[in-house]
Amino acid sequence: MAPSAEVGYATRLASIRYAGPDVSLFEFAALDAAPLPEPEPGAHIDVRIGPGLVRQYSLVTPLSTRSSYVVAVRREADGRGGSRRLHDECRVGATFTIGGPRNHFALDERAGRTLLIAGGIGITPVYSMFARLRALGRAVELHYWCRSAGHVLFRAELEGRPGVTLHYSGAPDRAGGSLAAVLDGVSDDTEVYCCGPARMLDDFARLTAQRPPERNHVERFAAAAPSSSAEAGAAAGARTFVVTLRRSGVDVQVREGESILGALMRERIDVSYSCEEGVCGACETRVLGGQPLHRDAVRAAAEHERRGTMMICCSGSRSPRLELDL
Repeated sequence: MAPSAEVGYATRLASIRYAGPDVSLFEFAALDAAPLPEPEPGAHIDVRIGPGLVRQYSLVTPLSTRSSYVVAVRREADGRGGSRRLHDECRVGATFTIGGPRNHFALDERAGRTLLIAGGIGITPVYSMFARLRALGRAVELHYWCRSAGHVLFRAELEGRPGVTLHYSGAPDRAGGSLAAVLDGVSDDTEVYCCGPARMLDDFARLTAQRPPERNHVERFAAAAPSSSAEAGAAAGARTFVVTLRRSGVDVQVREGESILGALMRERIDVSYSCEEGVCGACETRVLGGQPLHRDAVRAAAEHERRGTMMICCSGSRSPRLELDL
């Protein structure tokens, strides 16, 4: 069964532009007269590249409009195939279905001070945030780590701009300094956003552990490796459990080693999903009863508890029964 989506938009690939080594900008123009939803900094979209092949990419909002969306895609030679197909096989003029924007990395435009941190392709949503805050006249500082000056994405827009520091990790003297140095002394009322490689995000989580958690914002492109505490928590979850679908009036047994999403798909129950890794947020579902075991990278467990939600693609259950709003 292919991933389902709440809203899909027919588009044509209008242009492919070079952005940096192994990175291109793909512009998807709407085929219908109705405008696309307003693009927001930090949002991402699903791109249906082929049958059963859906990938998520952050919008480059300074280049996006209500009639076309632009995303930056790095060709990952060792990835799952989506980026290779876009780079190697897709041509201008081809048609694609894209999903409406989802934003789990939303920018607080009213913040008094904002610190933006990016590494590699993670600059895509962060650059969008920087451009927006600059347009609003807000106080913003951006630190961007990449291999060399030749690897800087949006270089013309960032190099030499006030508040922007470019760090080159490949420089002999490690001229970029360290993430720890950048975060040292950051005030508790500063909103801090970070997007980049898994190692950077893990370091960021460690270095900001004592800050107010609501001021720290992270966007992951892949699920984090489980920590020893997370593994212990997973072991505490129910090996098998029953999911009750309140609206459908159906009970589904989730087998050992099976995800809730997998169990629903086995029973041919159609639900929204995309990444199947707990990073996109497409399968977020309201919990009406039971105790979920959260394993996704989109929201902290405490935030899920506050919202009464879970991601069914990767999370489990601590209780023998879960009741979901499906």
